Amino acid sequence: MDGSYSKKKYDGLVDDRVDEGVFRVDRSVYTSQKIFDDEIKHIFENGWVYLCHESQIPEEGSYFAVDIGRHPVVVIRQKDNNISAFLNVCSHRGALLTPKKQGKARTLTCRFHGWAYSVDGRCVRIKNEKQGFGEENFDRSQYNLKPIAKIANYRGFIFGSLINEVEPIEDYLGAASTWIDLMVEQSPDGLEVVPGSSTYVIRGNWKMQLENSVDGYHVSTVHRVFASTVRNREERDSLKGLKQTEGGRLVGTVPSGAYDLGNGHMSIWAQHTTPERRPIYKKKPWLESNLSAAKVEWILKKGRNLALFPNVMLMDNPSTQIRYVKPVSVNRAEVTVYCIAPVGEGTEARAARLRKFEDFYLTAGMATSDDMAALEDTMMGSRAMQARWNDFNRGLKTMTIGPDEEAKAVGFDPVSSSESWENETLFFGFYRRWREMMSNTAD
Repeated sequence: MDGSYSKKKYDGLVDDRVDEGVFRVDRSVYTSQKIFDDEIKHIFENGWVYLCHESQIPEEGSYFAVDIGRHPVVVIRQKDNNISAFLNVCSHRGALLTPKKQGKARTLTCRFHGWAYSVDGRCVRIKNEKQGFGEENFDRSQYNLKPIAKIANYRGFIFGSLINEVEPIEDYLGAASTWIDLMVEQSPDGLEVVPGSSTYVIRGNWKMQLENSVDGYHVSTVHRVFASTVRNREERDSLKGLKQTEGGRLVGTVPSGAYDLGNGHMSIWAQHTTPERRPIYKKKPWLESNLSAAKVEWILKKGRNLALFPNVMLMDNPSTQIRYVKPVSVNRAEVTVYCIAPVGEGTEARAARLRKFEDFYLTAGMATSDDMAALEDTMMGSRAMQARWNDFNRGLKTMTIGPDEEAKAVGFDPVSSSESWENETLFFGFYRRWREMMSNTAD
């Protein structure tokens, strides 16, 4: 199936017959090199992609290096506090400019031939310029760094696009913006990424990680051992208060739900049985004084996972994290996780948040490694093309078109709602968006 893919062919990879009770996806979307190459071109290089959080570039000259598809990009804080993004390549011979992923610099200097650029992208130094070019009034500006076409900031989350023809960021986010708001509004000063990160490689397709992040169906199976281990540890060591971790959400015994948010965005939630154990609970009086009762209910009592199309997840559950997926190859994905927290959080709450983050989200913890094993098993199984289809029909018969009562309470308008996070109807929107963008391919 790795030959030429036309619009018709891509349409045929998503069997969307919801009216007949069928929604399934061809497993070649995980295994085909041709499909992967087209995804990079037509999805990652043809629309909005998450870049970083503004707290990761706090001062003039602070930079963050990231990729948009095949294009290395550097995001830089300017003197006027605005944020710019340029292709992270020297205009001379194309070498990368940033010595590391994140840092601060007065100028970006190429380690190959010594050309230098100011933080606003101007070429300010060419080594042996007069000797090399010999012009009295040589115009250095022709070698300025190339800015990316679009950059946008939604409440501290920075997005970029290589093309100008993209919808406004508010339209792209749509109903997902409400879920971001629920995170940002936990502090009057917004959010900050806690220093440090963890990066690992999954031997699987990048879409599997996105799916997994909003797949409530796997939780009670894959993470049952985590739940029992943490519970036993807490009983043995007499852990109390904020450092305790609930097991109820992980074994499927609490109310939950799932949403197709449109534009490929997806979300799930599950009720907290003991919200007082959450780090944010200490902010309850402030939250109740400044936010609606519905928002406070969602913030304190409902853990939430949000997957933004195509490749970033924002999670507010045992801890709070950004999970960024970089497609490496058809069967490899690089995942980087950051702990993100309300600015001004107290010492006890911050310590508890970090312990929960380490327990669940890091590869050294007890949950991510189990997820990786499950995804890698799925990747290997997907090669059996005689078993062609992934079935996403679970929950179809009980799906609500539009918002359910929980969504109405907090004021967002999903494409569809589901009464359980174990249902899979939220994937409809992801693969419809995927099909739409992939069907724009030539031939």
